[in-house]
Amino acid sequence: MAGATQGGARGPGEMEEEQAESHTVAQEFLNWFLRRHVYPEQREHRRREQECQQVQALVSRIMARVHQWNTLLFTGEAILVGCQAQDLHVWAESSSSDYDFLAPIQYNTNVILLGTLYSAPCTELHFLPSWLSLRSGVPVYRWENKLVVDYNKVTLRKILDEKAVDFGRKDLGLDLTEEDIKEINGRQKDLWTGGIDPFLVARKFHEFVENALAEEGSSPAPGISNIRLSDFAKCSAVQLSLEVDGQAVSIDLVPTIRNKVDMSMDWPRQDLRWLSDWWDQEQDTERIKPTWNIMEIYKTGADLVAKNLYWRLSYSLAETRLLRDIDLDGAGWRREALQLLKQINMEQWVPRYGKVLTSYHLKMVLFWSSDLNPETKNWATVLDALGTLLKVLEFSLEKKQLPSYFLPSMNFFDWHRSEEENSLKNRVLEVLRLEVRLMRCSPEQYLQLSYDLAKPQGPGPFIQRARELDEFRRKHQKLFEEFKNLKEEKQPGQGAASIFFAQHRHLGSCLQLNILCQGF
Repeated sequence: MAGATQGGARGPGEMEEEQAESHTVAQEFLNWFLRRHVYPEQREHRRREQECQQVQALVSRIMARVHQWNTLLFTGEAILVGCQAQDLHVWAESSSSDYDFLAPIQYNTNVILLGTLYSAPCTELHFLPSWLSLRSGVPVYRWENKLVVDYNKVTLRKILDEKAVDFGRKDLGLDLTEEDIKEINGRQKDLWTGGIDPFLVARKFHEFVENALAEEGSSPAPGISNIRLSDFAKCSAVQLSLEVDGQAVSIDLVPTIRNKVDMSMDWPRQDLRWLSDWWDQEQDTERIKPTWNIMEIYKTGADLVAKNLYWRLSYSLAETRLLRDIDLDGAGWRREALQLLKQINMEQWVPRYGKVLTSYHLKMVLFWSSDLNPETKNWATVLDALGTLLKVLEFSLEKKQLPSYFLPSMNFFDWHRSEEENSLKNRVLEVLRLEVRLMRCSPEQYLQLSYDLAKPQGPGPFIQRARELDEFRRKHQKLFEEFKNLKEEKQPGQGAASIFFAQHRHLGSCLQLNILCQGF
């Protein structure tokens, strides 16, 4: 009997013990993998800290000179954002470092979001008026993450307000005279020629930075060499490449309008069960609030950055604040799981398939995963946290839908290219879904296979899915190579023709940004 029992089916207790042991082994392996393949070494960590100090000192010197040359527009500040500010480094980034800085400018009028446009505006209405009289705020609409100004509403409202005051009434619809029409047209022209144009602000900023670098080159700081500034005619941005103690570094500086947008107006924290496929609880289940303080995120606010001919909404500071609070429940494994995925993407998926998934996309996955699955049990170990991220990532890849966390109407997987190029990208999204599905099946075996640490043993779902992935890879290998050779997608209005027209659309005084500062 004993022999029969030993050779028969295992009882529930034995199965639970085996599952617990397997979970422990997988957890120990992931902890080892983080230390060995994801986290930079302590020596590298100290080097990065020193490098960051040198970069920030350089940027501070540049911005101080820019402020001296135009005290009315540029504040002289520089705010570090992005990966360097959020401490999400991984081993794959050891060969180079990217730094992103906001360069605040002075703008004294608030911005009021009136609604969302779902197609490109017919005209270029993206200058921000600099009238001090617009105390209540500049009325704008959002198109994706870009702002367009309702100039008719700006000028007409002011005329009607003045007429209402003259008549002593504000509740009366008033007829416009011929003189009123002339006045409206004149004010629209003033707004058009005197507004804060993101392209001209960025170009003038580029000129000032170029002058500052010329002075910097006459007495360079120790350890900093080979500073080069991007060609504004090609990319309409301020990008520096340099070496810090022999290490390649890139710096992006972007003019920014700070604290003028009420973030709560376009980021309502409504019940997120409209993402029904992500919400896998019962319909009447009460949701637990995320770990972060929503009101503190509101206070951090949204900014406007000058990029590719538009003022664009940026949530980089809000993201940094959110990441700072993301493990306040004590679970403590969200950031580590994100870093592990970031390493895999940079070291395995991008070289094989091209840059479809980015570190920023994975950060959005973390925000959505934390919002939709706030329970501590989902993040109790790195294995649990990784599984939670992979679940949301697989769904996003399957549906080709990854909404921005702060602007959910924006889909990062919505690619506005030709039908053929969209088809190529969809193939890459599908193979990435198969990669993620395989990794969900067994993160331990997936990493062992990807890094040639061990071969998977025996039949089972992991082997079957690995074969399906390998077959899909072989079948579409030529398409993946073709996709990798595609040029990076240009943003609307980023082409050479758009930049040419932007450079010539204003004459005379509007080219001198000092004039734009007179209303500040």
